[in-house]
Amino acid sequence: MKYVFLLYDLDEEWEPTEEALAPWGAFDEAAAKIATQIAGEALQTGRTARTVSVRDGRTLVTDGPFIEAKEQLGGFYVFECESREVALKVAELIPIAHVEVRQAVEFADPAGA
Repeated sequence: MKYVFLLYDLDEEWEPTEEALAPWGAFDEAAAKIATQIAGEALQTGRTARTVSVRDGRTLVTDGPFIEAKEQLGGFYVFECESREVALKVAELIPIAHVEVRQAVEFADPAGA
């Protein structure tokens, strides 16, 4: 089962120094023991975001994320986990305080592959 981990933190610039990245390296090692990482990326701050809305055939593009908040979506992971319990254990290892965990919907392949 695929699980998506949405990482929320203060919407601040940071430098990827060795010291700043050390907890993430430790997370990668610990998570690899219980799940398989499929993807993961850090995101630029919210000031680089654009929100696209389409209503009644009209497109509106606004600067920034959809909501105004101190904490913003800062990155994500996708892991293959054998259960929700394993997914929650992975989330506990992530060195950020707020992690939203959601199981991905797996659609049937229309080609039958």
